[in-house]
Amino acid sequence: MTTRPLRVALQNVGCKLNFYELEAFKAGFARQGYQVVPFEAKADLYVVNTCTVTGSGDADSRKAVRRARRANPDATVVATGCYAQRQPEELRQAGAHLVVGNGDKARLVEQVEAHLQGAQLREFDPLERPRTTHFLSIEGLVEQGRTRGSLQIQDGCDEHCTYCIIPQVRGPSASRPAGEVVAQARSMVAAGYRELALTGVHTGSYGCEQDQPDSLVRLLADLEEVEGLERLRLNSIEPGYLSDELIAHAAASQKLCRHFHVPLQSGDDLILRRMNRRYTRADYAGRIEELARLIPDSAIGADVMVGFPGEEEEHFANTRALIEDLPLTYLHVFPYSLRSGTPAQKLGAHLDEGTKNNRAHQLIALGRRKRLDFNRRFVDRQLEVLVEERPDPASGLSAGLSDNYIKALFPGRADQVNHFVRVRVTQARDSLVYGELD
Repeated sequence: MTTRPLRVALQNVGCKLNFYELEAFKAGFARQGYQVVPFEAKADLYVVNTCTVTGSGDADSRKAVRRARRANPDATVVATGCYAQRQPEELRQAGAHLVVGNGDKARLVEQVEAHLQGAQLREFDPLERPRTTHFLSIEGLVEQGRTRGSLQIQDGCDEHCTYCIIPQVRGPSASRPAGEVVAQARSMVAAGYRELALTGVHTGSYGCEQDQPDSLVRLLADLEEVEGLERLRLNSIEPGYLSDELIAHAAASQKLCRHFHVPLQSGDDLILRRMNRRYTRADYAGRIEELARLIPDSAIGADVMVGFPGEEEEHFANTRALIEDLPLTYLHVFPYSLRSGTPAQKLGAHLDEGTKNNRAHQLIALGRRKRLDFNRRFVDRQLEVLVEERPDPASGLSAGLSDNYIKALFPGRADQVNHFVRVRVTQARDSLVYGELD
């Protein structure tokens, strides 16, 4: 009789890369004979992939561990991910029986099985930077008919922005071998994916640690040759890595989506220097304007941080003015969150929460207005969308995503799921558009 638990429940906290990793864990456990169940269900084993980008990520990670303990006090609870790498003892105090560092994440299923069999595992040192030498693979498995999948091509970061803890908990930049990426892409397409989003901690730096800065463009060209892969999407590209060669390739490509997420963080040169961001507001503006010029109707988004230590009203005004002037189409806005162990912790002039929240609300409103203006541009025009497996829960309408990151709702049919259809836009909102099949 086996003592192996049959039911495993997994919970993700944090970014798209964490979500990709969670999918890989699910595939790994399924291959070992486990039944994957929802996190709310009673399971024999719970796995939480944690986040530590902000204080709320820490708190949500601890809450997920406690929730697992309450769901089944007899279950084994495992924590991994960035918060686990940084503060393993806090997760043990929250109730985790096993904490797996980022350096061992690719062997998580193996480590869990060894732990369940009573093996004494080596504890990692949270003060040591992990190093990615093996990458997780989901090997083409499609859960519940998913149409768009993520594909990890890179891990780690060497930028060392003063506010960011990620280089310490993810380690140095590491690029996944191109042959391995292409092989997984073929497997995912064979399993049913029509679109793949390339993800990583610092995707734009792909190949740079090997002094091959053109590696990303060559990888994109290789992936575009994969038969049956109809769309490629880049999740995020830092402005310093948005090269002329990459923009030219994107402009000529028939498969790369017209969607670029280019983190800004601040539109003021003094604050950018304090953040150790290696570009100026003029550099950033030039890249965004070139994208919009060469690739019309592109969705161009940005991360923006408000309330960084020393950010005066004039600095914030410069950020707001730059965003107003640029052809950005949406924003992800974050108030600065102090991370212990980062250089920004030692900077003076930390702002109060009220000021940070006020500035965040201003930029969130600006982002919504820009998104609405962009969506209105397509009223009475056609969008080609990939129909998702789940209808919109509020309206019951079919839902799909265009290559330029517009969500469309329309009256569709069940047999159109995972197919491309043309939708003529009739109404625009700030978060989506409504349309009719054309």
